[in-house]
Amino acid sequence: MNKFSLTLFALLFPLAVWAGEKKPNILFMMSDDHASEAIGAYGSWLKDFVHTPTIDRLAAEGMRFTNVCCNNSICSPSRASIISGQYSHVTGALNLNCRLKEDAPSYIRELTKAGYQTCVTGKWHMQQFPRGAGDYAVTKGQGKYFNPTLHRPDGTTEKYEGYYADRYTDRALKWLKGRNKDKPFYLSLHFKGPHESFEYPERWAKLHAGRKIPEPDSLHENVDKSSPRLKGMHYSSMYDPQSPKPYYLKYENVLPSKSNDPKERRSIAYQHMIHKFLRCVAAIDDNVKRVLEYLDAEGIKDNTLIIYTSDQGYWLGQHNMHDKRLILEESLKMPFIVRYPKEIKAGTVNGRLGMNIDFGPTMLDYAGVKIPAAMQGVSLRPLLRGENPIDWRTGIFYAYYGRAPLHWGIRTQRYKLIHFPDTDEFEFYDLKFDPREMRNVANDPNQRTTIAATEEQLNTLMNQAGISKKYLLEHMKDNMERPPLSGVRRSPKKKKE
Repeated sequence: MNKFSLTLFALLFPLAVWAGEKKPNILFMMSDDHASEAIGAYGSWLKDFVHTPTIDRLAAEGMRFTNVCCNNSICSPSRASIISGQYSHVTGALNLNCRLKEDAPSYIRELTKAGYQTCVTGKWHMQQFPRGAGDYAVTKGQGKYFNPTLHRPDGTTEKYEGYYADRYTDRALKWLKGRNKDKPFYLSLHFKGPHESFEYPERWAKLHAGRKIPEPDSLHENVDKSSPRLKGMHYSSMYDPQSPKPYYLKYENVLPSKSNDPKERRSIAYQHMIHKFLRCVAAIDDNVKRVLEYLDAEGIKDNTLIIYTSDQGYWLGQHNMHDKRLILEESLKMPFIVRYPKEIKAGTVNGRLGMNIDFGPTMLDYAGVKIPAAMQGVSLRPLLRGENPIDWRTGIFYAYYGRAPLHWGIRTQRYKLIHFPDTDEFEFYDLKFDPREMRNVANDPNQRTTIAATEEQLNTLMNQAGISKKYLLEHMKDNMERPPLSGVRRSPKKKKE
């Protein structure tokens, strides 16, 4: 064999081996509002209090991403972006309980067409049920924590007794056991928790009972001073007398203690919320374990691409807030953990910028299925292989259309620039020196050059994503809330979540 033939063989042999191998199964597990800070592997101030041994083990056996972001931090729009691989302004899914366009791509449909057995089980939260899936058993809307009902493709429903996560997993395991084992599978298992009201099963009722959980160091931040146009406008506070939805007042009747002091109220509200949140998360970990044990018992775990994520992040008291919606780190960033030992080195951590629009292209790439041209995301596979592409994205575009504070902006590897639709004001953060976003430096004269360069980067990114300032203004106009910066803030229109 001559030198040319040897070189050609070396190039083609890995492709031939890949083509001859059995296609990987895909298990995609997604929770709702599971902040990465509430996963032990992410090492937050809660690391010694969260009960996520199974999810932590996934991270230890695979890759954990630290800068994967959504492009619109709210349940239904993020899910629409995951399914379609498109930004919210392209899917048309801007708000809760939205509907995907009829011609929207779907990575699940593509997998079905390619011969995968596909199933979606659990929370769906879209107006139309899964399209292109071989089978599904999903909720209509948010679904219930106890005694859930799942809807089937033939129009029938399945009603269950007990805790939702246990029953969703029962349903997923039933499908796995009944599938054709000669064909690869794709399974979505979508958990309802730990979405507010953070309900948990009785078996976790005593987790940290009577124990004080450490507080985030920004719990008592004066957001009206530090960030009046963004944090100060967010409606979901732990306790703020000007807020339309303070956690303390919403749950006052069930709180273990009471106070008239604002600082004490925030602390009381935080302890109530974080205890429930951690118990709810523990029940999810229980059920992740059940599915992984099934894959182990069948001997197919190592040939299964396993993903654990959430539809967005969530504030666990940081900045005196709960909920999500804003471009700030705790809301914007999604936990994203991937295990596939054939290609992913165990225990690796990746800090490059990823997005929820990348999830579908990544799974299609591993399945050997062509990525539809209409998808705007890219495959994360090069990063998962440990590569360091020089042409990787340098910024992510974000826009929130739902209610005050409406905004759009860019998150780069280091900086964050945030625009508001009704003024020319903006906020700017240097994440290298201020990773917790406690100091808006938009008015710092030393930052003018950097801000101008970041704004130019934002303009370029908007052009690439196919969105204009005119579109943003038009589609945010109907939802604009301009409450005063002092006095009681007006509560936005209530929407079912």
